[in-house]
Amino acid sequence: MPTPKEPDVDAARALLVPWFRANARALPWRQTRDPWAVWVSEVMLQQTRVDTVVPYYTRFLQRFPTVGALADAAEPDVLALWSGLGYYRRARLLHAGARAVVDRHGGAIPGDAKALRDLPGVGDYTAGAVGSIAFGLSVPLVDGNVERVLTRLHGLRGDPRAAPLKKRLWALAARYAEHAAPGDVNQSLMELGATVCAPTSPRCLVCPVRSLCVAAAEGDPARYPEKTAAAAPRDERWCALVARDGDRVWLVESDLGRWQGMLLTPLVEARDAPTWEAPMSAPRKVAKITHVLTHARMEVTVYEAHLTGAPPRGRLVARDELSSLAVPKITRSVLAAADGDAHPRRRR
Repeated sequence: MPTPKEPDVDAARALLVPWFRANARALPWRQTRDPWAVWVSEVMLQQTRVDTVVPYYTRFLQRFPTVGALADAAEPDVLALWSGLGYYRRARLLHAGARAVVDRHGGAIPGDAKALRDLPGVGDYTAGAVGSIAFGLSVPLVDGNVERVLTRLHGLRGDPRAAPLKKRLWALAARYAEHAAPGDVNQSLMELGATVCAPTSPRCLVCPVRSLCVAAAEGDPARYPEKTAAAAPRDERWCALVARDGDRVWLVESDLGRWQGMLLTPLVEARDAPTWEAPMSAPRKVAKITHVLTHARMEVTVYEAHLTGAPPRGRLVARDELSSLAVPKITRSVLAAADGDAHPRRRR
């Protein structure tokens, strides 16, 4: 069988843009071109599902409606509003980026791709999203969805994480962005990957560019992109303590990089007889949970005890305070396990 011809960018773009305008999901960040709202949405959407992001996005913009409002906020307040969304480094970098906008640009997000990329936490992808969607700049972006669409549509072989193909994908995306509405072009590629050109079982019959797609012509679109297998998450064993004082629990500020500065139940790497630095009754095992992160699978044995004196550090927190504090999901999962209502698997 002859090798299918790689599609013309103009022809593909002419099909993608009207398809996007007719079929795009009605998402809250698509109702505005405010660069701050676009920036927040793109940061939240990194490695997180759309349906998870929507309520966080809404609450975040209600609390921090402008870049200046976030710049003026204290980090614990920012992390508290991000609590449960995971990947907390994103929140810290967004906070740092907002402060840089105030310091360097007088509080106005710059409408220049290079100036955007110079902000903390803003790489080529985020600069491409904010620049094209909010400012109409002809700048490209490549995320997992765009990578999948372009490798299939153009029949690009090789691992997209390797430098040669990565460079080619960005150059190809730049050609797509050369359009009167680059934001719509970029969003059409992302939307197609999110809703039609799925990693497995792609919906080729409803794809607007099926007639041009090399992978569809070959009959095996799921072979693209040709990524090497990712390393399996490493197994880790931990012990967590739920130490109670009436209706309050003991939480400490984390010094672990994963949740730096956030509030955890005391958490130590597993050993036969973990020790805890506070006066309390004898801890007893009450549950085990599995907490899965991107690179680690944490098996956590949960202990429970009652405090008999003041702990040497941290704070006692009532349950109704948790929603206003910087508390990651693992803390909520451990507390739920001690209460007997935890699910066996929790994420982030």
